[in-house]
Amino acid sequence: MYRLIETALKFGIVSLGGLTIPLNAQERVISLDYCADQYVLALAERQNIVAVSPSADSEYSYLASRSSGLAQIRPSGEEVLFSRPDLVVRQWGGGFGATAYLARFSTNIAQVLFGANLEIAAVNLGSIGESLGESEKAQKLIEELKDRLTRVRAPLEPQSELPRAIYVTPGGLTTGADTFVHEVMIAAGVINMAADGGQRGWRELNLEAIALDPPDLVIAAFFDLRSARVNHWSVARHKFLREVMEKTPTVMLPAAQLACSAWFFMDAVESIYEAAQKIRVKGGG
Repeated sequence: MYRLIETALKFGIVSLGGLTIPLNAQERVISLDYCADQYVLALAERQNIVAVSPSADSEYSYLASRSSGLAQIRPSGEEVLFSRPDLVVRQWGGGFGATAYLARFSTNIAQVLFGANLEIAAVNLGSIGESLGESEKAQKLIEELKDRLTRVRAPLEPQSELPRAIYVTPGGLTTGADTFVHEVMIAAGVINMAADGGQRGWRELNLEAIALDPPDLVIAAFFDLRSARVNHWSVARHKFLREVMEKTPTVMLPAAQLACSAWFFMDAVESIYEAAQKIRVKGGG
């Protein structure tokens, strides 16, 4: 396979499943998964994007509209090497050993870091922006993110007046502390009831606990996905929970806002914040 790759590269052009890739471009960027796609679509010059992942136009992708017309590439080592990129941007695309594999062929890789705090979004913007030679664009997004966070965080005191909320997914999960979604809830000015009760990480929804201690606000995400329909046996489909969501102020968040720990989480923060403010006003807070 390696010999085939080397032979194809000598001719200056490669065809991958109908995708023809010229090899004389000066700047050549590829992204391997839908979270990496967002950074490339937001920061890279369009003419420099050789290909994005097959999920770049999916319902998970926040910047799906920007991927229209761009080639898509499977995150396999062979296809990446055939395209001879100047830079590969990835978070998990290509699997566990992708970075080591591509490094063997002197491929430049920009790694989108995982993280359970809001700061990771700015960190990734800074590092990927620098790798792409687009630090100015990245810094503009970082400053915008900081400004938006400041506007919602400023009036959050006192803690005793904050609405108490539960987070719900189609799979019947909620979140405790030590997750990115938990940090989003805190930034938006609500108390995460699961975390307040001592839970950490991802947990199954406890309907009995909700019945005994009803929330002021329900935050529901990922219900817009087509795949949400397969959760027929999920506790999220229970009649009781559906009644709770009908009677309780509920924020429905698009999957694309929370599918990646990226700067656009701020859309979710602002939606939750607006709902929380209405509850506080009604309650006299």
